[in-house]
Amino acid sequence: MSHPAERSAPTGQEALRRIRTGAVLAALREHGPVSRTELAELTGYRPSSLTVIVRDLMATGHIVQVGTAGSSGGRRPHLLRFNPSAESLVALSLEGEQANAAVVDLSGELLSGHSRRVDPAEPLGDLVAVVAEALDANPQPRPSRVVFSLPGVATEKGAVTLSPVLRALGEDSLAAMLSDRLGLPVQIENDVNLVALGERERGAATDVDDLVLVYVGYGIGAAVVSDGSLCRGAAGFAGEIGFLPTSVPPGPHTGDRGPFEQRWSVPGIGAALSELDGHESRDPVAALAARVAEPAVASLRRQVIEAWAFAVVVCSCVTNPARVVLAGAAPRLGDAGLTELRDLVRAAAPSAPEVVYAELGPQALNVGAVSPSLLSHAANPAQPLPRKGS
Repeated sequence: MSHPAERSAPTGQEALRRIRTGAVLAALREHGPVSRTELAELTGYRPSSLTVIVRDLMATGHIVQVGTAGSSGGRRPHLLRFNPSAESLVALSLEGEQANAAVVDLSGELLSGHSRRVDPAEPLGDLVAVVAEALDANPQPRPSRVVFSLPGVATEKGAVTLSPVLRALGEDSLAAMLSDRLGLPVQIENDVNLVALGERERGAATDVDDLVLVYVGYGIGAAVVSDGSLCRGAAGFAGEIGFLPTSVPPGPHTGDRGPFEQRWSVPGIGAALSELDGHESRDPVAALAARVAEPAVASLRRQVIEAWAFAVVVCSCVTNPARVVLAGAAPRLGDAGLTELRDLVRAAAPSAPEVVYAELGPQALNVGAVSPSLLSHAANPAQPLPRKGS
């Protein structure tokens, strides 16, 4: 997704520099401390290509020297280490009408957190307020930026679409409005994309480069990672599986919520469960697992499993991932539900992926917000942030 809005797309040289910066940060986070020679081996870049990047990252504090390594006869090489305390940031997220603002360091460690309900009629004020509360609770060091993960897609001008709670903002640039009010740079990213980055870095997908993450919550969305990179699509709408049709022929697209997610997201499942017994459940997916002995609930549970399996099979046929990670409320369906879903996918997909539950829970957003692919832009502030699809 784009951001801050109205910056031009990066040139080839700028994009290459960002890729290399991200590779350096990722290698140091996973393998450091290492020497410059070892860093070159880990990234596949020549030492001469890394000189300027390492120098700049040391100047911003993202890399520090931590002593020397052993010597085989020559000068002892200096060791480099990633510095998670180089900066903090605000990871702002939106789940339904609740905004969550977490101040985290560059390892994703939570320093402080606040939540607030967002009024859909005037969402901007509540978003600013919850970030201000988080900043007041953790004033030093002051966070350097805000990473706002939200459901939906941002246009090239920064307007947000497919996000019902933010509809009142119209076509204005949300990134620019938040940045003006907070006095901080604002990056906007799709929430499911950040969850996928988090799970790939530290959760259920650390060992695969081709995966799909399916998130079930207030809505349903997917993130596609191909050859280690997020696939965003021509206009940023890749992964919007909430708009999968529920019948043939498919109906016309209307509104911010697709027919598939209306029926098979957490609110949709809750409404169906309420129709069975007249009671609202605070956690309808967990209720399906707990009440499986009840025939009517068991039938609904099976429908949910079949619907989620359908989404997984569609993603598998289109992208051929090695693994599909089910996140959000999906893991609360339990191991038995996962086994049934796997069986359906194996039977239907021509090249069936491994299907697993996410491991990080809510922490995935924080880890994704400090992933090297995003951090490389913050560590090089003179470079424009990416447009979704670039």
